[in-house]
Amino acid sequence: MTTTTAHQLRATASGMDIMSSKDHLTWRVESGTRSKPIIVAVMFLEERLPWEQFVAWHGHLCAGMPRMQAHVHEPPTAFRRPRWAPDPDFRLEHHLHHITVDGKGTRRDVLDTAATLAEIPFCQNRPPWNGYLIDGLDDGRCAYMLKISHSIADGVRLREMFLRQAAAQQPAAPPAPPAATGPATASQRRITGPAGMARRLRKAAQFVARALADIRDRPYPVPPKKTRFARRYYTTKVPTAPFKDVAVANGGTVHDALVAAVAHGCHRYHQARGIQRPRLRVFSPYARPPLTGQRPFAPMGNHWFIVRFTLRADQSDARRRISEVRTAVQGAYHRDAADWMGAVARISPLLPLRWFEAGFLRLCASHDFGISNMPGCRTPLSVGGVRAQEIYGIAPVMGFAVAVTLLSYRDHCHVTVNIDPDVIADPDLLAQYIHESLGDLATTAERHPGRT
Repeated sequence: MTTTTAHQLRATASGMDIMSSKDHLTWRVESGTRSKPIIVAVMFLEERLPWEQFVAWHGHLCAGMPRMQAHVHEPPTAFRRPRWAPDPDFRLEHHLHHITVDGKGTRRDVLDTAATLAEIPFCQNRPPWNGYLIDGLDDGRCAYMLKISHSIADGVRLREMFLRQAAAQQPAAPPAPPAATGPATASQRRITGPAGMARRLRKAAQFVARALADIRDRPYPVPPKKTRFARRYYTTKVPTAPFKDVAVANGGTVHDALVAAVAHGCHRYHQARGIQRPRLRVFSPYARPPLTGQRPFAPMGNHWFIVRFTLRADQSDARRRISEVRTAVQGAYHRDAADWMGAVARISPLLPLRWFEAGFLRLCASHDFGISNMPGCRTPLSVGGVRAQEIYGIAPVMGFAVAVTLLSYRDHCHVTVNIDPDVIADPDLLAQYIHESLGDLATTAERHPGRT
């Protein structure tokens, strides 16, 4: 166990759950005025869920994730990070809500209601999360929405805790660490000493120069002043098996296939709108840094590793797009890749919030889209004893205008496209093109089985 991990465990045991630098970064952005890094999960349930079962289920969920019963205690100086302190006045009724969907109860109405709820700020001095039981759906069933601060945990940690509870209906236990990968081999170790330091400094200088150039090349015009946090959610699902087959057949992963499909959808939208974007810039969080053998799995907090890369926009062949994505990812996600967002997180408390927020959002806005992939569960999950028919994870739009999230559940990939309508002129058209590209890619394996 590393010294940092041991320190964090001792702090948690004593009631002093100190935010990591990445937790603090997301908390600072959330505390600003121009973006809300809120994670949202929407489940469409198979039948109606009694309120008493809904409340009891959340009681077990909170028992397995202490931060859901804690509020943020701000330090007196910028040189100390905030901590999670147990809320002595914690009550489930402060966080659970029973609402009726707006409109006629269609899927579109549910998603619009969820987008509206996500914009509402959390109550100060309370744990930053809310759960909503949504009824009034046109098919007589109900939906569930979880809205939770990104500072509590990243998507992978929330998946481990939330889906474990949904499956077991018992108090969640910390997830078991992944299988050990053994000590790093010579080819896996980072180069240390003066040569390694010189290489890292050179790569850091190259990254800064590239980031400054990218900031001047925004894919979409940004309104001069954002006065609201408008978002629009779009969902679709594609069968997992053919989607995975076409990815593997062309040397890629499901994530690579997802990026390839979204890139093609964005390119079609640009063509329809007369936008010239010969290359697309992608912002993609990975669950952990490339070297993971010596790092135990943490049950809470943010431990992502951000990867940035560019793609050729006009590649018409779906199989070649996957190969090109794989090459681009390998060029950005490797043993010597710098955790640049971790460095940003460490220095961000030294900057005034207004300056940091403006710079961070401008960097994010230089990407054509952000994209996440979270493997889910193949077995049916339930909330309060009622099975979920579909599950959608919704990543926040932090500066970039389009965020896409894939959450696999049972035998389908459930994909959400989160669009900022203040930036994208025709969000319905963009979502349509992305959905069509996802479907087209899934059928490629059926048209060309075994081909690469």
